[in-house]
Amino acid sequence: MLGRSLAAVGLLARIAAAQDAFEIQVYDQKTASAGEVGLEVHANYHAMPGVPDEEHLTLEPHYGLTDWAELGAYLQGAVIDDGSVALAGGKLRFKVQRPGRLWHDRIGLALNAEVSGVPARFEPVVWGTEVRPIADLQIGRWYASVNPILATDLRGPLAGHPQLEPAAKLTVEATSGLALGVEAYGSFGPLDDLGTEHVETLLGVIDVTAAHLDLNVGAGPSWGGADRVIVKAIVGIH
Repeated sequence: MLGRSLAAVGLLARIAAAQDAFEIQVYDQKTASAGEVGLEVHANYHAMPGVPDEEHLTLEPHYGLTDWAELGAYLQGAVIDDGSVALAGGKLRFKVQRPGRLWHDRIGLALNAEVSGVPARFEPVVWGTEVRPIADLQIGRWYASVNPILATDLRGPLAGHPQLEPAAKLTVEATSGLALGVEAYGSFGPLDDLGTEHVETLLGVIDVTAAHLDLNVGAGPSWGGADRVIVKAIVGIH
């Protein structure tokens, strides 16, 4: 079991990297129940050699349209070089899940779609979309999720070319409501020219789950682009 677990961690590391600078998260299959209102707060800190550090804060309200579909939004902000706060655009998202789980209630499937508008200071192409297939697996105390994300710029030199930005997660429940593990993020360029970009991020994470509150915190290095250390926290209120 230990050997297989270490091999899985190694696989996550190899598919790691860039992804969204405001939302550093691996999605699970779940959607909000019909009529349920929730809020997530995303905060992360990027320390990069030779350039000013950045602090990002995102508010993500969501609403359960049905027991298998939810609508959400992102309101993004950042602390810029002089210490002032700047608005950093927003996103709209729609997520649907396959009701029920497969393979003796172990595998969940879902799909999330987003459209974003982010100021050129933070994202040069400004407008973009994302399609995120989601597959997660729960076996005993072990949990894994894979998000093979396709992000498409709507402006700029890569407009209309889906770019592969996979994300994955592996955790083990240490005790009731507390799990430890790793998250990995990657960016490999457009599907019609894979390998033109190769950025990787690998975070050690802690997940805390309670009746109406979830907490995900993590930290780790990113390399292949602007090498940096990333620290992040996500608080979910349901």
